[in-house]
Amino acid sequence: MKILKSIKNILVAALFIGATAPATAQTTTDPGFNVITDKVAATDEGIRVTLCLVGIPSTSQRIDGIDLVDGQTVVPANDIDGVDFKRYFQFEDTGVQVIEVDFPFKGQLPKTASLIFHTEKGDVKTAARQ
Repeated sequence: MKILKSIKNILVAALFIGATAPATAQTTTDPGFNVITDKVAATDEGIRVTLCLVGIPSTSQRIDGIDLVDGQTVVPANDIDGVDFKRYFQFEDTGVQVIEVDFPFKGQLPKTASLIFHTEKGDVKTAARQ
């Protein structure tokens, strides 16, 4: 029950963010899902970014890779939890999929950094941190 309440809160936040965020907050070339950055945590190997993917319930999607972009530096993700790279997953009834992505990026993540999700339908770009 607590998980369902958390998912409901995430969806409400997503709707609020979508209604109030400036157009530059997220550029999406693929209308299949949106991305909400939840948190960034340091790990021994780099950083872990927790993200909420919001899509249409009962539709499928595939993430082939994710790049962390900071200026001219591009750092590909080296691990993902919640879905698998290059494998289809389906959005459940809630339309929300929480994932954690690891990057071998050392140091403080700048607010200007972005994430680029590479999918079979196109790229999705979003802010790497709130």
